[in-house]
Amino acid sequence: MRGGSALSTGIRYSVVPVEYKSIGEMMQAHAEEAVAIARTYRVRLDYGEASLEKVEEILAGLCREMPRSKPSAEQIEQACRMWGGYLGEVVRRRWGGDWSLETYPGANFATPTLTVVAGKMFPTMKIHRRLFEGPKENIWNFYGMMRRKLEAIVGNKVH
Repeated sequence: MRGGSALSTGIRYSVVPVEYKSIGEMMQAHAEEAVAIARTYRVRLDYGEASLEKVEEILAGLCREMPRSKPSAEQIEQACRMWGGYLGEVVRRRWGGDWSLETYPGANFATPTLTVVAGKMFPTMKIHRRLFEGPKENIWNFYGMMRRKLEAIVGNKVH
């Protein structure tokens, strides 16, 4: 992969706190950050399902780079929000759904949650697992599994 690292050099932090009207607005803004960062990898993200394969390639590179780049906890959190926002927005735009902030199952912290017809999805946590657990948490494969479940429930309707 060519381009900057979204964990080390590609994340821009605002000195002025940004206030959002909703969790949905916040996650859409994070998704737009992912689109901008992807350009540094010479990747064009268009919120289409196939774009998640490109995101998986970026995440695979970041996962390999992490031991060397030693990103801070803040950089990892930002990367999870950004790429998780993009993953969630692809799902929401294709299948519908609503963003909320909910307690992660079995944990004691709140996380952005996308509720779709098939249940709840925790995109930022999925990205965290992809970065720390490696290829077994491939988001392209995850989306394929999720798509099959959603198609079984709602058919092939595009939202």
